[in-house]
Amino acid sequence: MIVAAKHKIIIDTDTAGDDAAALILAAKSDTVQILGVTVAAGNVSLDQAALNSLAALELAGCDAPVYLGATAPLSGEEKECFSVYGRDGMGEADIIHPKGRPQSKGAIDYILDTVRENPGEIEIVALGPVTNIALAIRKDRETMMKVKRIWSMGTAGFGPGNATPVAEFNVYKDAPAYKVMLELGVPVTVIGLDMDDEPTWTDEAKLEEMKKGSEIQRFIATATRKLLEFKKGNGIPAVDLPDAVAMGCLVWPDFVEETTLCYGSCITDPGETYGMVIFYKEGFTYDSMPKIGKCNVSVVTKAKKNEFVDRLNAVYRS
Repeated sequence: MIVAAKHKIIIDTDTAGDDAAALILAAKSDTVQILGVTVAAGNVSLDQAALNSLAALELAGCDAPVYLGATAPLSGEEKECFSVYGRDGMGEADIIHPKGRPQSKGAIDYILDTVRENPGEIEIVALGPVTNIALAIRKDRETMMKVKRIWSMGTAGFGPGNATPVAEFNVYKDAPAYKVMLELGVPVTVIGLDMDDEPTWTDEAKLEEMKKGSEIQRFIATATRKLLEFKKGNGIPAVDLPDAVAMGCLVWPDFVEETTLCYGSCITDPGETYGMVIFYKEGFTYDSMPKIGKCNVSVVTKAKKNEFVDRLNAVYRS
């Protein structure tokens, strides 16, 4: 019997409730090996994101090191968005008390050193603004060209945004960084917001059941309680976990059913479309564009979304 090699991954994140759900999923998966977690400011401050990451990893029994990265976007210009997960990003329930602390090495150097030591083997799972990735590219593009693949929970996919009607939060927080990442030239798999729609939501009744379950289930249900309040305010009594959906696309080999090869272009000009990523589909002729640029992303367009919640809880109960 041939056993497939584990994906060697670095998770780059701005950990709030959905990032924590994704970290725990990866930590308990037998298909990936988390070499390290790099954090950037986004959902919460840099220091809070690090503490949240450490707490989630420790709960999952994972000792992967955590590295501090960017405190501000590439341009230095902050795009203000409020955290739907509360001030600490984890439900404001006083559940973040990790024993560990971040490493002294910075995130950018850690990413570059790890890729140099493992050329063609490292996959980066980007769950937040990609400032750390862009800074690593700017510091040593040649080394970053040796990344095997980047998995990005970013963009609205082919649906609506959440930061604005057309822009997704992670991209909106640092669109110039996302543009740098797309233009690197390594394979990128994008999991957009349209992959995190109603079949993947955990409704209020299921959250109440989770509160009676394992320690991990209780942790996630508590960490997302402010998100539930926000969603209910919009008439949706359920929480969405886009980062966990994105991680599922990597850790469950059969979860993704269809991807579409595209050329992705990130809008960085000021205005209403800032942070929007436009996807031009391979093989599709647009009236004003007989030929599009070289395809640089595979966009996940179909997955076993109806199975997501049950699969996730099965992992959290184990």
